[in-house]
Amino acid sequence: MRYADPLLCPDCRTTLPSGAPVCPTCQLLVRHPLAVDLFGTLQRADGLLARLRTESDAFHARPAPATAAAAPAATAATSLGGPLAPPAAPMPAKRAPSAGLPSYPPPAPAVAPRPTGVSSASVPKILLGLGAFCLLVAAVIFLTVTWSSLGVSGRTAVLAGLTLTAGASALLLHRVGLRIAGESLVVVALGMLALDVVGAGAAGWFGEAGGATVACATGAVVALAAIALGLVRVSGQPRLVAPQVIAGLGLLIAYAGAVAASDHWLVAGHVVTGVALAVVLLGRLALAPALLWSSAAAAAVAWVGTAGAGFVESALTPDLHQLWAEGSGWSLLVSAAVLLAPGVIARHRDLVLAGASGAAMLVTVVVTLPCIDTDARTVGLVALGTTAAWVLALGLLSRPARVVAIAPSAAGSLVLLGLALETVGTALDRWDRVRDVFGQPFGVRLTTPDAATEPLLLVPSVLTVLACIAVADRDRTRRSLPVWGRAAGLVAGVGVAATVASYDVALAAPLAVLTLVALGALALAVLTSGAEAIAWAAVGAATTAAVGLGALPSEGLTLVSVAPLTVALVALSVLGRQPATRVIAGASAPAALGLTTAAAAMVLGDDPAWVSVPVLLAVGVLALARPRLDVEIPAVGVALVAFPVTLVAAADPGGYTALWLTVAGCLTSATALLHESRRGCAYAGLALLLLASWVRLADLEVTAPEPYTLPLAVGLLGLGLARLRRSAAVGTVEALLPGLLLGTVPSLLWVLHEPVSLRALALGGACLALTIAGATLRWSAPLVVGASVGAAVVLRELGPYAGEFPKWVWIGLAGTLLTVVGITWERRLRDVREAVGFLGRLR
Repeated sequence: MRYADPLLCPDCRTTLPSGAPVCPTCQLLVRHPLAVDLFGTLQRADGLLARLRTESDAFHARPAPATAAAAPAATAATSLGGPLAPPAAPMPAKRAPSAGLPSYPPPAPAVAPRPTGVSSASVPKILLGLGAFCLLVAAVIFLTVTWSSLGVSGRTAVLAGLTLTAGASALLLHRVGLRIAGESLVVVALGMLALDVVGAGAAGWFGEAGGATVACATGAVVALAAIALGLVRVSGQPRLVAPQVIAGLGLLIAYAGAVAASDHWLVAGHVVTGVALAVVLLGRLALAPALLWSSAAAAAVAWVGTAGAGFVESALTPDLHQLWAEGSGWSLLVSAAVLLAPGVIARHRDLVLAGASGAAMLVTVVVTLPCIDTDARTVGLVALGTTAAWVLALGLLSRPARVVAIAPSAAGSLVLLGLALETVGTALDRWDRVRDVFGQPFGVRLTTPDAATEPLLLVPSVLTVLACIAVADRDRTRRSLPVWGRAAGLVAGVGVAATVASYDVALAAPLAVLTLVALGALALAVLTSGAEAIAWAAVGAATTAAVGLGALPSEGLTLVSVAPLTVALVALSVLGRQPATRVIAGASAPAALGLTTAAAAMVLGDDPAWVSVPVLLAVGVLALARPRLDVEIPAVGVALVAFPVTLVAAADPGGYTALWLTVAGCLTSATALLHESRRGCAYAGLALLLLASWVRLADLEVTAPEPYTLPLAVGLLGLGLARLRRSAAVGTVEALLPGLLLGTVPSLLWVLHEPVSLRALALGGACLALTIAGATLRWSAPLVVGASVGAAVVLRELGPYAGEFPKWVWIGLAGTLLTVVGITWERRLRDVREAVGFLGRLR
């Protein structure tokens, strides 16, 4: 047997007619490309089977029998659908593939597993790195232990011998192609050289110089040697990388030592920065990228340290004569000039312009530093003037040159923004001194503290910052110039409010300005469209919140300020062109309306205990008028926040709570009645009204359960009866059982505690009526509830008298009952089945 037989269907093994594209028995597509793939797979299976048979025969030491699977590639016909060869015909050793069968690609070679563990190339790196580290440690220990016992000549010979040996060995190994070994030993050599210089300083070869001088010399010597070793080529081999990296480290050590050792540490910093830049140029010319970047990093660190120190010293000595006589001003100018060096070295125009921008910023700092020691108005004027000049240059210069003005414009804008925030902070501090909730008169005034900056410069400062942002992209600003104009008006309005609040004025003055700003923003949200309208709506809502918060100290001021904004928000929620603007206005309107209503209630009644009720009515009517979730949810939130705040001041908390719940229930029920989409609110309204009645009953010290349970039970029964009328498929258990249980079980529990009472009589009569009504109407729920609860009432009434009977009477009654039940079992069983059937047929 073989699997790959072109004369048979691969599924049902039926002989295929010559040239048939479909198996006549199972309708399999034998000419489909998938059939070709299946035939190749079956051929591979035949080959594997032949090999397995060979291996099995060899294992059992038997000769391999001739099988059809031994020649898996043999075929018996000229095509897939060729006729079946006669059984007696000999099987050829090999037959060319049929004309209709395409050739098959050989199986894909097995993918070699990914090697794991440490690669062979990493082993010498690890070993040589550890070796170099061990050599350096050994050298340090050797010098530490034996230094005192060696003379001057011995010390010199040891240090020079170790250093020269390590360096020569590194170059020799690198020459013969052992680069990793060369890199390792050159690190050892440079480490030895550093130890040489340190040892020389410890031996007194530098005279009375301190440790900082020794550190500077060590860094300089190591950097010089590393540069030389990094640039040298040995027998055409690539340059060593380790000394190029160490060169930057040596420059950093030299910079730290020079700053610590020199009295003119600014000059020392500039010298080291210049040397590092020279090494950068050398690395660029020699095409040594590692040397270039390591020395560039050292130059950057040295420049930042020198420029920062120069700025701090200049800020601490702002006097003009001291600034230039002591050299800190000249130091900043040199630092500004150094910023041009990277672009010049790289010969890159954009880098030159970026460096010129930074240089312009530093020069501006140098020029304006003397004004720091003057009054706040002068500081603000100088900052405003210089920033405005650079912003103007940023707008007028051509595209390549305008890059120069970016850094000074941005830095000046940050300074102006800081001064503006200082002015705003002062205004907020003045408001904080009168902060209260509805406790100040309408004319409450803002007094002290005085502003630390000049308030009159606030508006031009923020406009200058806005102009800097606008001209950063002039093309886009030109296309949307009206938008920027409206934004400037908004910023100016807020700035005017903060400026006015910086002086001793009535609180109404800055609030009036903010109210006008908010009204303007809301009006623009109605007049504009798209994203701009959404932005103006958000700005208007935020400014309205600021006005409401700022006016809180006075209820009269709150009413006058927030009322027009509330009207504007409601109008925007109706007239807004964008759905998002209507949502923003609708979500903000309930809070504004609630605050306005609370202020009006305080102005008219001056009693905070009842404020939350008119607030609830106001936001509830708004939610009724605008049945949208973006209005209803904030309205509920405002009502829930106002209630506990005023509940604390109520003289009758129980009655106040009952009134609030009643109003909330009425509003919720009205929502369900007026709007088709809010029908489900009827349940919430019913629950609120029921809760209001319960709270009021508790406040009146009513302890009987019926006033709490019967109203809700009547409501549930009414809903159940209405459902029974609408649908004949609804059963009484589903519709009436909750109301029946709520109306009877609480009273039953009270009767069980007090059996002889008017309540027991009334409950028994109600149960009798339910039982009769259920039997008459063929309703199972009232029949079962009336009979069960009535039986419980009867048994509880019998209880007090049961103990007065003699015990033999109970025993006789029990025996009689058992006898009667035993005799008439079958007849009673039949009656029970008939009763159960009757009950099951009830609705």
